[in-house]
Amino acid sequence: MEANRADLGPRVLDDVRVLDFTGIIAGSYCTRMMADLGADVLKIEPPGGELMRQIAPLRGEASTVFAALNSGKRCMVLDLKQPSAVDICKLLVTRYDVVVENFSPGVMARLGLDYAALQAENPALIMCSVSGYGQTGPGAARPAFAPIVQALSGFDLVTLANQPGLTRPFNMGLPVGDTTASQQAFGAIVAALYYRARTGIGQYIDIAMQDSLVATMHRDFQSAFLEDHIDRIYGPIETRDGFIIAMPLSQSQFTALIACIDRTDLADDLRFNTMRERLDHYNELMAITEAWSRQRTTREAVHALEAAHIPCAPYRDIIAMSEDPQLHHRGMLTEIVDEAGPLRVPNTPFLFSATQAAVRPTVARIGEHTHSVLIDELDLSADDIAALVAGGVINAAARA
Repeated sequence: MEANRADLGPRVLDDVRVLDFTGIIAGSYCTRMMADLGADVLKIEPPGGELMRQIAPLRGEASTVFAALNSGKRCMVLDLKQPSAVDICKLLVTRYDVVVENFSPGVMARLGLDYAALQAENPALIMCSVSGYGQTGPGAARPAFAPIVQALSGFDLVTLANQPGLTRPFNMGLPVGDTTASQQAFGAIVAALYYRARTGIGQYIDIAMQDSLVATMHRDFQSAFLEDHIDRIYGPIETRDGFIIAMPLSQSQFTALIACIDRTDLADDLRFNTMRERLDHYNELMAITEAWSRQRTTREAVHALEAAHIPCAPYRDIIAMSEDPQLHHRGMLTEIVDEAGPLRVPNTPFLFSATQAAVRPTVARIGEHTHSVLIDELDLSADDIAALVAGGVINAAARA
């Protein structure tokens, strides 16, 4: 199948219009994926722009992280603390299909932009709120930055439990809580659009970061409540110059492994003579394999294991990963353009046979589309716009 990543051509979410009240990562990545699939996403930012525009890595004053999360969206500046800005949002929502927000619970209601208020303007509206712990309940108001949610959800201690000899939880690496919630929100919104297409009924969606993380703990959640604990670790084994991972799970892979490492005597070892015994003694099998791999370079070990058809891989950094021919074959690395110029980013992970899917290449400047939205979509006059600027509702520097 050819990689359908052209700038032009039909996309799955063509004609879907999204009002985006999101910031940082949770929510913003969701609407970025919707834009990748053709949705017209209008991002609403406060005067001066959202916080992520200040987050490093920076090129001059342009955040590369903001660019990656918001490419392909239009941008409108509104001071939502002003009643006139809320009125504009209510006018806009009659023309849009979806609203996505990730303010703290209760903020949209205080602004007069909660689902009840917006549904009154557009009965078929789909609205999704992404928060740390959900919109209601005894823990809804807890701080909801990803490191906090990941600690509270059990995610970090599950990860620690798979690090022998370590007793201190890791510092946060990837923002798994944010990204997982964004992905769940994306799926829920698309499902709600499908339901609305069948029934004409819109609905409200409540996505919590903690819920999203808990839902990923398939094996470890069960193990925590059962006597049948799982001790096997899928992790690195050392080579002369680095680390690799190998996963010989099936009988044929086990047979190939012991031949590859010149330990055919293990075929008669009671620790490994059934699938269950091998899984129960998996760490011991990896220790034996590591004694072999330590005598070889990473390249030599991977070459030998691959020749034996044993699932394996070297550990790569992002620079090395970016040179992977498979990723280039799939068009997974691409270029977008923001105020600082061209920027290399990961493409959308979706690949369809009949429609296009790709990150759109342009990152909007702060308030770039404010005037065009007010004029073209809401039919406001120049005097109306001047009054909004004078009242601080929109940024005086907003550019058409």
